[in-house]
Amino acid sequence: MNMPQLLSRRLLTQAASARCGLVLPINAVDPQPCDRLGPIFNGKALANVAAPKDPVNTWQTVSGAVALDSQDAISGAIAEALERLAAAQATLTLRTRSQLTDEECLDDEAFALFSAEQRAQPGFPWPMVPSPADLYAPVYRLVDNQMRWVPQELVGLGPRSGQARMPSTSSGLAAWRDEAGGPWLAVLRAAQELLERDALAATWLNGLGGRKLSLPAEWVDYVVANGGEIAAFDLTQAWNPHRVIAVAGGLPYGGRPRFVLGIACRANVDEALHKALLEWAQALTFASHLADRGDDLPRQPDALRRFDQHAVFYTLRPELWHQTALMAHAEPHVQRTPDVGMTTARTAVASAEDAAAGGVIAAETARLDAADHERALTQLHTLQTSLTNSGIDLYYRELTTVDVAATGLRVMRVLSPQLSGLHADERAPFLGGRCADIQWRYPGSVRNTAFPNPLPHPLG
Repeated sequence: MNMPQLLSRRLLTQAASARCGLVLPINAVDPQPCDRLGPIFNGKALANVAAPKDPVNTWQTVSGAVALDSQDAISGAIAEALERLAAAQATLTLRTRSQLTDEECLDDEAFALFSAEQRAQPGFPWPMVPSPADLYAPVYRLVDNQMRWVPQELVGLGPRSGQARMPSTSSGLAAWRDEAGGPWLAVLRAAQELLERDALAATWLNGLGGRKLSLPAEWVDYVVANGGEIAAFDLTQAWNPHRVIAVAGGLPYGGRPRFVLGIACRANVDEALHKALLEWAQALTFASHLADRGDDLPRQPDALRRFDQHAVFYTLRPELWHQTALMAHAEPHVQRTPDVGMTTARTAVASAEDAAAGGVIAAETARLDAADHERALTQLHTLQTSLTNSGIDLYYRELTTVDVAATGLRVMRVLSPQLSGLHADERAPFLGGRCADIQWRYPGSVRNTAFPNPLPHPLG
């Protein structure tokens, strides 16, 4: 490891302290026999680290990371807590809607938030009635750095002034070391998270069956022998040059079933699967932790209000897992011929991964975040170009605060008006924009449920 990385880790570690830290001390999650993954990751044990939620600042929920290296997990957990701190506290220039021209703004309806029908419902939590006094903050279009003003709630976590008119989300936030290319790698990871959430939201809310990939037989055999199940699905949108992979299934704990999902978007299928497997492993541990302490957790789908409730729902209601459209209507994935409008980059990625779809996926193909910054910049440029050609815009802005900068991190926010977000509150899924347009994302797919799907998504 080089010296800048050693310094960065030292600064990050000092940031987590009960006395003088920016966030609360982290905790290593003790490995349990029920969480062992056998041959997955070549038999290596995973390090799982969590930063507790802040009892004073309600926006600071549990942060965590899982990795093959304990120092990577520690750095990841602290960095996630710090990116949320920065997003909640960063100073934003604000203007009222009345101070801005139409050309300067991206208003509520430009984003894939709530439909007009939702907002008109009596008692809907986010009616978003427009007012000349609504506050906007600036962001920058990635393709040309053009500044536009957007609702303040979409930039930070929570409003900087007044009451929130819409929910804020941590999707599209990312942090990376303050080194050559670091901020752009954060932009790449934030954009990939938006694509991942769009894929899951559209797949789940439209009740689509999973496009199933073959996994190595020894992985499946190990999980089945231990009373569980595992499946991988390709959720990649037609216009996305990167790959979105979900890992779904579970391993029992204490004689009880436990079903969760992990998902990731990366530039190729191996890296996406690697990250999705890590997220799945983390979700397994989180679900058992919540279930053991969750006598007050809701068991009815329409009662869910938070992401942690989604994460544990199918562990509390395991009889519903195989009724979900993703599982009940899963079919083997067949690589479709790219549409005319798809870029050559997407075609190249697809053709290079035919073998992966045939069952030779390997999780240990790369150290994902031992990043090659030139490679990351190339990936970001390819992604931005492909999405722009498909009519999808990416906007960004930096949210690094002075104290977070002192830890050696840069925090970036990425927004996309055209992409759908993933909801926590079952009263208010994001049904606006092109959420219902499955042919745009997945040509030839059909719904297997009502829209929106009455069963909740499983992502925490």
